[in-house]
Amino acid sequence: MSPALLLALQDGFALPISGVQALTCQFTTVEDVNNAADMPYLWDVKDQQVCEDGWGCQDTLLLIKNGPQVKLVLNKGCTPEADHKARVTQHRTGPSLSIVSYTHVCRNEDLCNNVSITPPVWDSLPPTGA
Repeated sequence: MSPALLLALQDGFALPISGVQALTCQFTTVEDVNNAADMPYLWDVKDQQVCEDGWGCQDTLLLIKNGPQVKLVLNKGCTPEADHKARVTQHRTGPSLSIVSYTHVCRNEDLCNNVSITPPVWDSLPPTGA
């Protein structure tokens, strides 16, 4: 039986109800520390994950800049969370520590969680002192 076809029983009859097609999303977790001078950071994701029916694809990126170093935490995969456009949030800005995050959830097509480089997140970090 197709995973997109569910059966509902009503008065003893099986009625077909169309389901939502499962998405395939990029899948990875990266945690790294880099020199700020080596930014922006670029990654290549080869792993994929098939989501549960109705789930979306997500990108989550966190950059923590402390003087000359940047901690990067990246997570890509499936999520039950609601869709939302890409958004960048400044959690803390300078003078010695800056924290910025990027989140995006989509269901419009397979592999839609395709951010592969730190800008615009990196571009939104203010300069910090050493």
